[in-house]
Amino acid sequence: MARMTTLLKTGVAAVVLSTPAAALAHRWGFPTSGLYVGAGAGAARNQGLSSSLPAPFVNLKRSHLAWKAFAGFAFNRFFAIQAGYQNFGTDSISTPVGTEQVRNRGYDVNGLLSFPFTRQFSLFVEGGASRFQTHTITPVSNTTSHDGTHPDYGAGVQFFVAPHVAVRGQWQEFRIPNNNTQLYSGSLVLGF
Repeated sequence: MARMTTLLKTGVAAVVLSTPAAALAHRWGFPTSGLYVGAGAGAARNQGLSSSLPAPFVNLKRSHLAWKAFAGFAFNRFFAIQAGYQNFGTDSISTPVGTEQVRNRGYDVNGLLSFPFTRQFSLFVEGGASRFQTHTITPVSNTTSHDGTHPDYGAGVQFFVAPHVAVRGQWQEFRIPNNNTQLYSGSLVLGF
């Protein structure tokens, strides 16, 4: 009997203590519509460093620090438009004839489709177009630049840690000629 009473008291305490948290959680989540901004950092991984490198150095996979900033407008809980800036840093690799460096910076405009599981947690996919400027400095001191618009896409998770404050974990693929790049990042998002 004492065990049943303890179990009952524990259950009542759990319900009483969880009620304010549930009420607060109900208010959390992305606004049904509105502006948001965010910034994040992570690792950029080049799928093909440069087509100008001699074999066996072609298509080496490299990872290095990258960062991004973005702003968007949510039309509802399921769809948003977002524009951002990405800086993939400068990648370099040593070859027998010297060091080659590749620098990527660019902008993107994407649509985001969200799949909310709770008011706090959602999965999302995104896709759109990116415009990147790529500078490549070859071992013989030749500098080449590429400036073009290419597709990008990605997916991620978003979790609200406070009203209008969320964290994201995300993967993005940028289809840049001779330098397809994947970005793995974590971001902080502020909704208004």
